[in-house]
Amino acid sequence: MSLTLLLFFMVAVVGLGAGIVGYFLGRASADLGPSQRAEIAERDAFIDHLREVAWQHRDVSPELSTIVIDEITTRHAKLTRYDKDA
Repeated sequence: MSLTLLLFFMVAVVGLGAGIVGYFLGRASADLGPSQRAEIAERDAFIDHLREVAWQHRDVSPELSTIVIDEITTRHAKLTRYDKDA
């Protein structure tokens, strides 16, 4: 059971890391060029993948899975809003 919790915490940490990287990439330049747009698209795909992993393994720890999915969704919504403002 502790290995499962470790997996979910790793997913949450990686998701948070991706969010932080995405945030600073968004702040780095108000004018988004093609490479920045590609990085944002890659970040968004990665975040969607993390969300899917948490959903697929929700039977292992439903409460923790819900928390991880909520955190991913909330951070992604904030980053997406910021990307649109930039």
